[in-house]
Amino acid sequence: MRDLMSEEFLDKFPERQTREIEAVPTPLGMLNSVCLSDGGGIGWAMGWTIIAAGNPGHGKSNFALNCCASALKAGWPVAYVTLEMSSYQLATRAYSIISGVPISKIERGGFAQESWDGARTKIADLPALWVPNEVLSKWGDVVEFVKKCYEEEGCRYIIVDYLQLIQHGTEEAIQKAMQEIITELRAWAVNKKAIVLALSQYNRVTSAAYDTSPKPQSLWGGMILEASADQTNCLDHSRFVRDQNTAKTWLLVNKNRHGPTREIPIEWNYRTLTMREALPDEESQWP
Repeated sequence: MRDLMSEEFLDKFPERQTREIEAVPTPLGMLNSVCLSDGGGIGWAMGWTIIAAGNPGHGKSNFALNCCASALKAGWPVAYVTLEMSSYQLATRAYSIISGVPISKIERGGFAQESWDGARTKIADLPALWVPNEVLSKWGDVVEFVKKCYEEEGCRYIIVDYLQLIQHGTEEAIQKAMQEIITELRAWAVNKKAIVLALSQYNRVTSAAYDTSPKPQSLWGGMILEASADQTNCLDHSRFVRDQNTAKTWLLVNKNRHGPTREIPIEWNYRTLTMREALPDEESQWP
């Protein structure tokens, strides 16, 4: 217990507020700019829990992998719990995003040694990207892996892809597991000064409404997911337009505990799975 009005606390306050910002940049400058307070306009701060949501096939895993790549390039090791991909599938996507080498040149069926040599050169000196040996299917195993990465490898950037696959069984069991893991990971992130990026699907009503933009209340898992998040980032399927190898949509920062909300125009490049934000003079081209 502490008294926020005590002389002792008031004396310590300036030192705490002027410490160096410890935050990890995302690949989107517009998103970084609304990460204030401990984020310092740099990116997501240690201790934050981020929820990113999207419909199937609309880029939530690619969003997470682009954020993963940004963290690695900034010098932060990442623990990535993928509940739907093998380690080789995840690696292929991550290598393409990081290196800019087309994924078709390093995936099975089209692997080209020359392209791989170029990709490997660009990923050679990056920090570790930790994944489980096997796909996990119980929330307790996910928490155990996350804590092991932190305690043994010093990893403070955690990605869980995605929450609705955290447990097999009935919808009630899945719902309970989601609530358990997001509650535990949020408290753990605050106490250990780590970042947790957890991916989520939308509820059935929202996912079927292709003429309506999603909201924080649209997350499948109920109020506990929204309440646990320092920030929610929703990929807008109502304004998603694909054209051959690219797609345009909006990332909706529609809950932000540490800054303003905003809408960010983003574009996917499906050759390399990379994500970029629109330039100011391009925004009129977005749906």
